[in-house]
Amino acid sequence: MRDRSIRFAKEHGCILMYAVLFTAAAALVGRFFTVANVLNIVKQAAVPAVACMGLMLVLTTGGIDLSLGYTLGLCSIALGLMSVKHGMPAWQAIPLTLALGTVVGLVNGSIIQFLRVPPFIATLGSGYVLFGIAQIVGKGNAYMPLPMDLQAFGTSKPLEGLVAEGMPELIDKLLKLPMYVFIAVAVVVLMYLVRHKTVYGRNLSAFGFNQRTARLSGVRAARLHVWTYALSSTLVALAAVLLTIRVNCAQSNLGGANYTFEIVTSAVVGGTSLFGGVSSVINCVFGVLVTKTLENTINLLAVNYYLYQPAMGVVILFAIILEVYKNRKL
Repeated sequence: MRDRSIRFAKEHGCILMYAVLFTAAAALVGRFFTVANVLNIVKQAAVPAVACMGLMLVLTTGGIDLSLGYTLGLCSIALGLMSVKHGMPAWQAIPLTLALGTVVGLVNGSIIQFLRVPPFIATLGSGYVLFGIAQIVGKGNAYMPLPMDLQAFGTSKPLEGLVAEGMPELIDKLLKLPMYVFIAVAVVVLMYLVRHKTVYGRNLSAFGFNQRTARLSGVRAARLHVWTYALSSTLVALAAVLLTIRVNCAQSNLGGANYTFEIVTSAVVGGTSLFGGVSSVINCVFGVLVTKTLENTINLLAVNYYLYQPAMGVVILFAIILEVYKNRKL
């Protein structure tokens, strides 16, 4: 029994961390443990969860993507230009935005795989390039409000018609959740199947643990590596679409370095190894919930919001120390 508890703590420490944080917040913050606030955290976590799924795949290869936040900003401004300035319908603007994210990922992956540039340097450099392009193309403007057909893609409430009088508050509010939450849930389910139930997912772990061994065992390493970055950036582009719709405004500074840091923190807290080979979709979801619950708690306590960044720094340092300690023990 003790061995099972230790194994669970090692494999799912983020779930325990979330349970402790949630319990402490519920006990110490009066307005925290309400249906409205808990579902507000879920809504705040939905979009970052989509981006975190993509970063999780990249980290599993042993790489990293520091251009994530800038890719999000570029995709946001591109969506705004297409839909607001040029009047393009949502069914055209959204796929083109996703395609832009895919191209960014293909470029990043190709630079890293074929030019042998370290992921840290390659994605940091490409991130600043993307930010510059977004500023030049967008001219520093924000595009709002978004067309109704685009807003409907993310903010419509598909289950609201099932609401009936006399329903419990929790069920009532669950049925009124916006579309972007259900899209995020669908992405998480799909990525769980891809990561844990497919040959691609197994090859990803093998590649992350030892690239040379993976190649010798028949894994097409180059293709796997490049397309993992492409898939990751496509998910970031989807996150850009959902976040742009949620705030009803397209702008180039919607992501940036702070957003990248938040997503990296969520993935690492979620047990994704910075050394490659190890990741879990469920754990990453709880990693996002940890960061968003911490942010929500700080807001409810009405303390200086700038405490959020150092708090995130402490959390990620703690997660990395635990990861190093775990690897030494193994």
